[in-house]
Amino acid sequence: MVEGCCRLQLQASRYGECDSVNEQNMSAVHPDTYPGTPDHSEEESLDLNFYLWMFLRGKWVILAFVLAGLLVAGYVNKTTTPVYRSSSTFMYTTDNSMSRTLDMPGTFWFQMDALRNDQIHLINSRIMAELVADSILHSSDSDSIISVLFLGDIPERPYIRNALVSLAQSTVSVSWIKDTNFFVLSGSGYSPEASAVITNLFLFVYDKWNKQQARGENTEVRLFLEEQLQHTSQQLDLSESALLQFKEEHGITDIDTETRDLITTLSSFETQARTAATNAAAARVRRDYLNGLLGEQRETVTGDIVSSNSEYIDQIQSDLARYESARAALLADGAGNESEPVRAMEQRIDTRTQELAEALQDVAGMNYPANPQRGIEGLVSSIAEAESEYRSSTAREQALRAVVNDLSAGMTELPEFQYELVSLERNRRVNENIYILLRTRYEEVKIAEIGQMGNVTIVDSALPGGMIKPTTRRNLIMGIMVGLAAGIGIVFLFHQMDTSLRNPEQLERLDIPLVGVIPESSQKTGGDRIPLMLLERSKSPNAEAIRDLRTSLSFSRPEQGIKSLLVTSSGPREGKSSVSANLAVAEAEAGKKVILVDCDLRRPTVNKTFGFKRKPGFTELISGKATIDEVVKKTEVEGLFVICSGHIPHNPAEMVETAVKKGVFSQIAEACDMLIIDTPPAAVVTDAVVIAPAVDSVILVVRSGKIQKKVVQGVWQKLLRSGGHLSGAVINGFDPIRTYTSYTYYTYKYQYYYEEQSE
Repeated sequence: MVEGCCRLQLQASRYGECDSVNEQNMSAVHPDTYPGTPDHSEEESLDLNFYLWMFLRGKWVILAFVLAGLLVAGYVNKTTTPVYRSSSTFMYTTDNSMSRTLDMPGTFWFQMDALRNDQIHLINSRIMAELVADSILHSSDSDSIISVLFLGDIPERPYIRNALVSLAQSTVSVSWIKDTNFFVLSGSGYSPEASAVITNLFLFVYDKWNKQQARGENTEVRLFLEEQLQHTSQQLDLSESALLQFKEEHGITDIDTETRDLITTLSSFETQARTAATNAAAARVRRDYLNGLLGEQRETVTGDIVSSNSEYIDQIQSDLARYESARAALLADGAGNESEPVRAMEQRIDTRTQELAEALQDVAGMNYPANPQRGIEGLVSSIAEAESEYRSSTAREQALRAVVNDLSAGMTELPEFQYELVSLERNRRVNENIYILLRTRYEEVKIAEIGQMGNVTIVDSALPGGMIKPTTRRNLIMGIMVGLAAGIGIVFLFHQMDTSLRNPEQLERLDIPLVGVIPESSQKTGGDRIPLMLLERSKSPNAEAIRDLRTSLSFSRPEQGIKSLLVTSSGPREGKSSVSANLAVAEAEAGKKVILVDCDLRRPTVNKTFGFKRKPGFTELISGKATIDEVVKKTEVEGLFVICSGHIPHNPAEMVETAVKKGVFSQIAEACDMLIIDTPPAAVVTDAVVIAPAVDSVILVVRSGKIQKKVVQGVWQKLLRSGGHLSGAVINGFDPIRTYTSYTYYTYKYQYYYEEQSE
């Protein structure tokens, strides 16, 4: 008894709930004031210790999943075909040498980011991939290149081109380096060499294509000038021959000053007019060439620009025609090209020409403000530029042609001989000037064509690349992380799916008072015999737990006292018979006369535990076949007596009801200091519910981790409705190592006893 009180004082000091042992145990029957009971008025905070315990308990499951993740990652690393990536760098600029060659205005661009997007979409297009495939197939060492690209697994010949196109499209990517004109072209392959080969091939084909596009404009203009040069050369030869023949026929050796001045004036204006016509024709050729680059789906773009005759554009063109006429008139009146009036007029012409180009560009911008097909903005702008040049040159030609026509009309007053001489000499000079001009332009364009390097400058070629797949380290880390997450998830899921009652906190959340916790016993016995811990292992944690239970019960009804106690459980094999027997021994050790009655008439165990026969027993007492003195058997424990079950009746429930009605339990209680009744599980049969009102106290034995919380709660409510006095529940088979509890009292207590036993 002293030991029990000392242990109770230790428990009381642990929680600091009260100053006296009596007050401590008085609170045991009230879940809201029981030592260590959580405060249900506040939300339960996250118990990190619980999760730590849960994960430590499931460490082998978590470790298994981590190992599985590592195995999967290793398998992926081993079976994945290595992929390598190489990168090259090139610079893209927006220079346009053709405009400078033909003295045209600078190119107008919509936005620089549109040009960058043009190049990215172009490189990623199927057309570029097809050009790469064709360059490989037409190469002298195509077989070796294909073998490198496909790791020797060469596709069948009919499908080789499509395979190369697909490979080129799927393995090459391009990105722009921010705030620069530099781009990074990257390619991947199944070997370091393959990644470098496909990247350099793509870069070479793209550079070649860009040069062809840049030279194409020069080539078209050169061919036009070449044709005009040939025609002008023929006209010059004819005009020189005609003039020479005329002079020989008429014996002319020299031309007078007046005629020479007239010829000079006429040939000068005629040369300027034909020069303007040549520039207009060259602009038209350039415009048509650029339009051809757009493709059939964009033919209307040129139509929109060419047919643009808005009021504003008409006004500009009218001003250009007027200014060109005024300029021509000034020149016709003898003003030089460097004179102030002519220069002022030329400045006006340049301004209006610039405005015309901008207006035509606005037409393209209004019709295609946000073009979905990237890659045509620059071409549309160049077409607008060429159209502006064509219109301004045409206006100049018309103005100069008007002056030439006026001068030619004045020549009709000359004598026939002088008129013909002036005409022949004018034609010769004009053809000569035009020929010289065309020859000069032709050579300039030819040089520009040869020297045109395009807009692309290769900065760095690709070298054999490094491996990008499989990412061994990342895969291993991912395997560990995924395995860890899966393991933790499984452990947490299993815990959430576990609805069994395991620890004191869960019991008290059901508003069921806790009167005792009995740890899991390591002692095993054969058959149905129940080990008596207080006799066999008196210093074991189980024995101490029984003594604690005895003490707690003695204070559960301090005023009335407990002379009769019913012990039941929710389901079978929860240890209620073990608790009954060991509690009876503990009460006997305390000096009481105790009678243990086996009322489990379906699966009796008391007779086996204490080594008696079942008959005569409880059923014989009820049926009147034996008296109390005949059924009470003395055990080896001083003060402990038992009443076995007797014969197994066909109607145990009716037998129990009869006993209650006859007051048998009261009669037995009068013959002892403590009556302990072992009844069958209350969730299975009603025996315990029937007996509960006839005894002083009822305790419910709950085996940790065996029975669901809802079942325990249902049985507790059933017992409450019976009208009996319920002292509380006993958790049996509690393992503080395997079962988490925030009540460090139990962990400390049983760890202390375990260490003591090991010593």
